[in-house]
Parts: sequence; C-alpha cells; structure tokens
Amino acid sequence: MSYNSAVDLPMSLGSLAELPVADVVVVDNGSSDDSVEVARRYTPHVVESSNVGFGKAINAAVRQFPDAEAYLLLNPDAALAPDAYAELARTLRDDARIGVVAPQMRYADGEPGISSGPDVSLAKEWLAALRVDHLVPDRVKQGLANSQLLRSRLSMLDYLDKTGSAAATDVAWVSGFCMLVRGDAFRDIDGFDDSFFLYFEDVDFCKRLRAADWRVVSVGTASATHRESTSTGAVGKNRLYRSGLVTYVDKYGSAMDKFSARALRRLPL
Repeated sequence: MSYNSAVDLPMSLGSLAELPVADVVVVDNGSSDDSVEVARRYTPHVVESSNVGFGKAINAAVRQFPDAEAYLLLNPDAALAPDAYAELARTLRDDARIGVVAPQMRYADGEPGISSGPDVSLAKEWLAALRVDHLVPDRVKQGLANSQLLRSRLSMLDYLDKTGSAAATDVAWVSGFCMLVRGDAFRDIDGFDDSFFLYFEDVDFCKRLRAADWRVVSVGTASATHRESTSTGAVGKNRLYRSGLVTYVDKYGSAMDKFSARALRRLPL
C-alpha cells in the first residue's frame, strides 16, 4: 500500500525484486505525488484507489490474487533481504498451524523497533502518551524487561524488551509493516477489518487469527529494515494512532476501556 510514497517505494519494491515472489501488487491510496508512476516501473499490478486506509487497501491487493498460497505484506518504507524472507518462509512452511510470521524491525541505524507484542494495554498507552517511560532510567527498564517473573504478571513490560527472542515465538500480534501470511489463514478470517483506517488493524487481524486457532509468530532470526511513519508527521501519527486504538477498543473493550481510549484521543500530546 502506498500513500505519497514515491521516495520510499524503490526501497520496498527494489527489495521485493530480489525475492522469489510470484507477483507484486501495489494499491495506491490517492497519492498526490508520483507514487503510481514509480510503482509501475516495478510491477504491472498497480491498483489506484481513494485513501481507504491500510487494511482495506491490503484486502484490495489480495483480491487481485485471491487463491495465493501466501501473501507478503511490506510497507513502502521497508526492505526485506532474501535470507530473512527465506527464514520467514521456512517457519511458515514447517508448521501448518502458523497463520502469520513476521521479522524483527530494525531502523536504518540498526536500532530495534517494536514489531510484536502482548495484548493491548490501555495502561501502557497512557504511560507512553504521558512519556512516563522517559523518566525511567534505561538500566531500570532493562532490568524490568529481563525479569520473567514480572513480565509473567504484567504483560505490558514485554514492550521494554526490544531485543526479541532468538527463536520463533508465539505473540499476541505482529506488525503489518512486514508480515508473511498463509493464504488459507487470511481467507479463513476474511482478511483485514475494513473499519480500521490506520493503526491497530494488524493487532485486530492477529487477534482474530488466534481466535480461529492459528498461531501468530515473531521470528527473532529474521529482520527487516523500516523507516517508520514517513507518510505521516508526528502530530498526525498520534491522532491516527489513537483513533485506531479507539476503533480497536470499541470492538473488544469494556465501557470503561472505551471511555479511557476516547479520553486518550483527546489528549493534546
């Protein structure tokens, strides 16, 4: 899916050209730059759309090849190397119960990003919005991340551990920035929920996969590069992120959760 991604598309489409994938589809969400022209240099399968959001665009891409064995989702500002793709494909192939696999996220400077996690925690979202985590020294955060006892009792501490596991690990969700989805699993849950515009559609997707008895797996031995949020500014990202959280909580949360999520969305930070 692209949205004003002309500068980034050569990164993702260039990396896809090095992978043993049968076809590449780009759904352009009403870009005002040269995204469509750039995409057509790499693939004939370019679908032009209005700005319908991430999940709905992915569903449109899948409809171009509805019977595929698997679907690789890759953000325009991401790149996946052949060895990492091979590791994802091997993991998916080795266990028919796995519905989706994803690599670790790495930024261009080599620092790890958050590419998987536990169930959604509104307490964690409030602490992050208020930047409480910035008040905690790194050594304290690492100590909390290293405590399996604390993490077993307070799952939001999983977010403090960005190093990831060295093995394939079952998680609540993996990020849509890069994921390899089994075709049967995608079709089993009818793809992404169109009611999400941007953010938390991948969390919802994985939650529904797990409810349908598919495994959601993060592969610590594979990584993908990501230039995060190149199509949204910091303020826009916060607004869209919190709106996505509201959509998610409306679907799964209690009345108190819904009140909390809406209050967070109104926070001017």
